[in-house]
Amino acid sequence: MKIVHVIDYFQPKLGYQETFLAREHAAMGHEVCVVTSDRYNRGIYTGNAAAGVLGSRLKTAGFFTEEGIKVWRLKTLFELPNIIWVIGLEKKIRELKPDLVIMHGITNLLAVRIAGLKKKGMNFKLVFDDHAIPENSTGRMRALYPLFRWLFSPGIQKAADALVAILPETKAFMNTRYGVPLERISVIPLGADTGLFRFDAAARRELRQQLGFKDGEVVFIYTGKIIPLRQLPVLIKASAILMQKYLNIKTLFVGGGSPSYIEELKDNVKSKSLSDKFTWLEAVPNEQLYRIYAAADAAVWPYGASLGMREALACSLPIIIGQEARVTELVEGGNGFLFREGDAGDLAQKMEMLLDTGRRAEMGRNSRKLVEEKFSWKTIARQFLEAAPG
Repeated sequence: MKIVHVIDYFQPKLGYQETFLAREHAAMGHEVCVVTSDRYNRGIYTGNAAAGVLGSRLKTAGFFTEEGIKVWRLKTLFELPNIIWVIGLEKKIRELKPDLVIMHGITNLLAVRIAGLKKKGMNFKLVFDDHAIPENSTGRMRALYPLFRWLFSPGIQKAADALVAILPETKAFMNTRYGVPLERISVIPLGADTGLFRFDAAARRELRQQLGFKDGEVVFIYTGKIIPLRQLPVLIKASAILMQKYLNIKTLFVGGGSPSYIEELKDNVKSKSLSDKFTWLEAVPNEQLYRIYAAADAAVWPYGASLGMREALACSLPIIIGQEARVTELVEGGNGFLFREGDAGDLAQKMEMLLDTGRRAEMGRNSRKLVEEKFSWKTIARQFLEAAPG
């Protein structure tokens, strides 16, 4: 089967959903490519969060193989916040003659144009997937949703053979904001590459030695954007509480962000006289991240949800996440804890429970089992194909 993934911005080094789905569909024997723009998303460069990994935002138009995936990058005519128009999208889809198009994102011009191709009689199955959550209804986007619901949503719904949400909250959002009937929306979660992300004993020895972590030290890791939204001071405060009681605690931050904000966090640590207890690494390409997880003993996200949570689970790490993170199913396998978001004392208590070596080992095994059974990209890639059979 010929499968085309369409997305406005494709950044395979960051390891987002569309990258893994395209790769898994190709591994299943399908003829797969991605059609996208000739640039990366401006938003991920805000605060220098990903520039070190991605390099230049503007790319060359044409055909490329990126991270093992066939990619057509189309020249951009114009770009505005949340809006991009690429030249020749319809022509390229006609040339590729896909059996299935998976359109990543609904509230963008590419989605509207792909729906228009179905209306004009192109014979392919069409799946739309969406990642929106209630927070998307604030700010500039809030005023645009009624316009989208009235002007574009009916055509997209008519063209769609399947509509997919990544969370139950996304499903509800699609219903209330886009006007999509609940019965038309399937929930297919995000996942992890269980082949790439796994525990690596050799990487653990190498990285711990490189980073100065001693045998017997327990390392808590956070990965993701270093931005105020993630409430990282809560993790710093919780770590400091533990460090006052135990000498063998280390905390590792991995990610990019505004240099001034990162310096502010480091000053916070310095004011507690704990600089030697915290380690800071810049963002790394997704394919290298499993090595960093191997150096850690448990993973913590103080606020919100992250694809990294599933990847940490695949690396056999127990995790601690907030009660309001909307992904509480990630700790339903006896593999982690929920804590009250914003409560450093409660987070410190949950972290302290993971100082027990036996408990960590058991919960780590449960983490890997949970991902293999429910959150493997192999399984999720099949679910996308099953969403629009035929």
